[in-house]
Amino acid sequence: MSYPLHLSINSKEYIIKNCLGQGSFGKVYQAEILCSKKIVAIKVQNKISESEKKLIQVFKGKNFKNLVNIYDYQEQNNLIYIVMEYCSHSLYDQIQKKTINPKDIRYVLKQIMNGLSELHNEGLAHRDLKPENILICHLEDRGMMQEVYKLCDFGTSKQSDRLATECVGTPYYLAPEQILKQTYDKSVDIWALGAVMYELFTNVPLFSGQTIEQIYSQILNLDINKKIDSLQALEIKYKNLLKHMLIRNPQERINLQQIKKIIEERISQSVEKKPQVNLNNLQIKESTQLNLKQPNQIPSNFNQNQKPPLHLNLPPKQQSQIQQFNINNQLQKQFPNQNQIKPLQNFNQISQIQNSQQIQDYSQIKFNFQGQQRNSAPDLVSNIQKTQ
Repeated sequence: MSYPLHLSINSKEYIIKNCLGQGSFGKVYQAEILCSKKIVAIKVQNKISESEKKLIQVFKGKNFKNLVNIYDYQEQNNLIYIVMEYCSHSLYDQIQKKTINPKDIRYVLKQIMNGLSELHNEGLAHRDLKPENILICHLEDRGMMQEVYKLCDFGTSKQSDRLATECVGTPYYLAPEQILKQTYDKSVDIWALGAVMYELFTNVPLFSGQTIEQIYSQILNLDINKKIDSLQALEIKYKNLLKHMLIRNPQERINLQQIKKIIEERISQSVEKKPQVNLNNLQIKESTQLNLKQPNQIPSNFNQNQKPPLHLNLPPKQQSQIQQFNINNQLQKQFPNQNQIKPLQNFNQISQIQNSQQIQDYSQIKFNFQGQQRNSAPDLVSNIQKTQ
């Protein structure tokens, strides 16, 4: 295909300049509005679900500061055209090239949090926040070009007032409750933001592994607080904030408004030299913070010579699911070629929550035209239970 090409959408003329990326959903092009010379991105796909249409209607025509804006939409000649804000690169690109000044990270975080607030205010949780889904565009502000960070790829977004159970998202940034297929809400975005924040400071993902199961195992079992404490160059304020964002029990996880307040006060302190924020008033209840001097926190059969389990303070249901995950993992390692050996079933007879079909399915829409850098997470249960 040769460029440029001409395209008309709702009586507005566009010049297609080049293809930015493609996937199973279709292709995304860089285009120019003929009358204004404004550069936009146009996604072209051959089908669209009713739920995707509803989501587009939520965003179309609205002006979001830190979300990728949708300008127009049309169906013609059996194709769907979605005109969106153009962004030149992503946070993932910046992390890989190590081009972010550490002093600017708090400003980047502020914009990401504002994007999450805009999304949550629309009644949606992102559920797949990651560096690839944080795009960067350049906007003029008082005669100067400013980098603006915008969230994109709302393909996994769900109504945040309806609890979900599906395991969706990218493995590195999934919250424990998503892996365990527990009911969850917008607090999963806080966990993902914590994982992104760690990566901003270190240029490497918080969790790693050669397989999906290894990554999941780290998310469920890694001593996160110890890993955060090992970052000698990181300020104690950010360490404490990360620990509060990465608490495995979602009910004890810090909320977005609290994070925004801390970051904004941190920015004010750097400019106005205000007294430092005291995060010690926030009690960290994460299980990795166990004080082994308190006998009531130690199980009666606990071996003092072994490393303490990392999920003693989690709800019973989540404890048993983590235990089941680890046992199944061990079976797979011990009997990798024995198809006749099945992973243990849920020994606590945990009931499966069946309300996932009541949730609006926005799984088709993809606003990320930077291209996928990491694979999406497959269904954990089906991936482990491949036996007959």
